[in-house]
Amino acid sequence: MKKKKKIALIELTSYHEECLYSQIQFLIKGNYELTLILNPKNNSNIQFYGIPKKNIILYNPRSSSFIGKRIANWFSLYQFIIKSDFKKIVFNTASSNKEVIALTKFLPKRIKCYGIIHNLKKLNRSTSQKIVSQRITEYYVLNDFLTNSADIENDKIKFSSFYPIFFPQYDSEQVPKNNNEIWICIPGELNYKRRDYEVILKALSYLAPTNHLKIILLGKMDSKKPDTIQFLKHAEQLGLLKYFVTFDNFIPNTVFHEYIKKSEYIMAPVSLTEQNYLAYKITGAYNLAFAYKKPLICPVELEVIPDLKETSHFYKNPTSLSQLFKKISENYVNKKISYDNPKWSFTEQQKNYLNLLET
Repeated sequence: MKKKKKIALIELTSYHEECLYSQIQFLIKGNYELTLILNPKNNSNIQFYGIPKKNIILYNPRSSSFIGKRIANWFSLYQFIIKSDFKKIVFNTASSNKEVIALTKFLPKRIKCYGIIHNLKKLNRSTSQKIVSQRITEYYVLNDFLTNSADIENDKIKFSSFYPIFFPQYDSEQVPKNNNEIWICIPGELNYKRRDYEVILKALSYLAPTNHLKIILLGKMDSKKPDTIQFLKHAEQLGLLKYFVTFDNFIPNTVFHEYIKKSEYIMAPVSLTEQNYLAYKITGAYNLAFAYKKPLICPVELEVIPDLKETSHFYKNPTSLSQLFKKISENYVNKKISYDNPKWSFTEQQKNYLNLLET
């Protein structure tokens, strides 16, 4: 039997847990001996990963308020990595986290480092990211479009893409849904900086009343946050609260994914004010739609992204979105969405992921 290659997958932040499972499966099934080094805040899916407990290291960079203790903890992690004789390391979030910067700076050159860059803008604008890029010059991005969507000042940096669109088989949760309802799901906490909710409210206000349409705001809504207060106030003023399903508490993964499965559409009403979504990054809604083969609803500016052009319904303004909502509620949408492309398969995505590590 071919000897397994030793590799570590590291996530030191409390973000981007949704990207781990796909990578873990790619590596395990690609004959790698995998060690997962993980912030404890990202441990909710550990039981699904298929990794022996001895190969999961929980490390919290902020476990102490004392700088001396933090340095000692980091040095223990550094020593563990050195003694484990990893040939390669992948940082699930290869951004300007202090501990990531230190590891990329001081780990021996015999260890090849890779990482996912979640916002390409940092490569040009962040001094700390430029320090990381002195060591990591081969980055993963999470959509083919991002491999050449932005001008990067450092010409040594190369990109490879893969899609983290595979998730554990969660037990089904009892999520009630009326047979005549059509669900449009917007994943993520309510955030006006990231998403344009006003276009949705205006579109619904133009729509003739219907009992068929439900907008699932699939994220915890903190009643004390200004965005939540603004949204609920405006929705109530317009008499539109009946269209929305909201959540006051954290949503467990099992429930979250059940809502995605039962939704007919995934909506990504991204805010284009900063132009980030046209060149520098994606929103997780895309990959959730790709994972469950759901049609997307997006602003027309995103039509430049080939994946979205093939899998999305687009709107230009509140009026066109209202017309789309009307067609959806009447089950009269003409455009056919297809996921026949082989790129959506596990085999293809695993190949893309491993190609970078093995070339």
